Amino acid sequence: MKIIIKYKQLFLFKLFLSLLPYFFISILIMNALGYRYSEIMIISAMTQIIGVILNLPLGIYAEQKNRKKVLLLNNILSIIAFTLFLFEKFYLAILAAIILGISEALSSGVMQTFSYEQFPDDVTYRKYLEGSSSIQYLAISVMTIITPAILHFNRFLPIIISVAFIVFSTIFLCFIKLEKREEKQEEKQEEKITINIRTLRKGLKVSSKLNLFILLGITVTTLIMSVNSWSSILLKYHYFPLKYLGLVLFTFNVCMAIGSRIKWKKLSIVMLLPLISILLFFTKSVFTTIVLFSIFRLINGGYNNFFIGEFNKLIKNNRVVFWSIYDTFLSLFFIFADLSSGIIAQNLTVEFIYLIFGLISLLILLIYLLARKNIYFRKIKNY
Repeated sequence: MKIIIKYKQLFLFKLFLSLLPYFFISILIMNALGYRYSEIMIISAMTQIIGVILNLPLGIYAEQKNRKKVLLLNNILSIIAFTLFLFEKFYLAILAAIILGISEALSSGVMQTFSYEQFPDDVTYRKYLEGSSSIQYLAISVMTIITPAILHFNRFLPIIISVAFIVFSTIFLCFIKLEKREEKQEEKQEEKITINIRTLRKGLKVSSKLNLFILLGITVTTLIMSVNSWSSILLKYHYFPLKYLGLVLFTFNVCMAIGSRIKWKKLSIVMLLPLISILLFFTKSVFTTIVLFSIFRLINGGYNNFFIGEFNKLIKNNRVVFWSIYDTFLSLFFIFADLSSGIIAQNLTVEFIYLIFGLISLLILLIYLLARKNIYFRKIKNY
């Protein structure tokens, strides 16, 4: 807790942004505002498409700018977007979706980089991640339960609260002081304008370890997104009473909070994620399904901190740009995964989503581990 208190402004800035009610039940909110499901899908797709198109260009732009100012601009854009939703006009909702896409592309990589650069070393950063993530997941657990009740009380309230939380986040952002890493970053801005693309190409070309780690992140995160997105549908498919769904989702987030305290010692633990996904295909018991989902979330919580810490450590220059590249590929994979999942569920059953994505992820992770071993042995041979 000491490290959270020391970096309380950073912690509260990120915490409020993670608790926006809109992102928990966006489809339900849009539906309550009178939009048809076809219109909701257009609104959602618009944000994703804009994000994919602008991730890299805005990432390169953000790399040259003051991180804090970019995040302030991101919050302002988010406030404008959410305010537009309150007018209940479809064309304004489309505009809001576009602004949200720009906002997400602008902050892509900056949030992780800004947080990382506040700490003097990687060890301190890891300690902060472990402590802050567990509290954040617990807060999300509570918000997951109360958000539907907020919407039931008033259809505008989740959006109004989202705007209020962004305002609180902005206030705490203003009080964050730039640390040494950030100050050094500011000194190099002019040089980066000319070497960004060249450094980027060189970094990707020579760093096999970084390329493999990007592959790992995309594979595992896509699997996690697919498994978590369809968890409620799978439970419903197994005749789980929907009135208890909020309690189960709360339990899953508590597992994430506990998992975030786990310190990864062996990367091979990540192999459990696709194996659990495959097991979810074979089980028909509701109890076993909930247990498997809970274990999956437990590992998920630990993996998130591990990946963020390791990825930041592997990137030596142009951290924002590399995060933007990763987010761009991840967004493309998310879109592909969404489309594939829908086709699989429509033509087969929901369980096949878990089997197919689990097998694909397992295969890619085995390739990753073998390639990583080859790099290690080549280095020993060169020495």
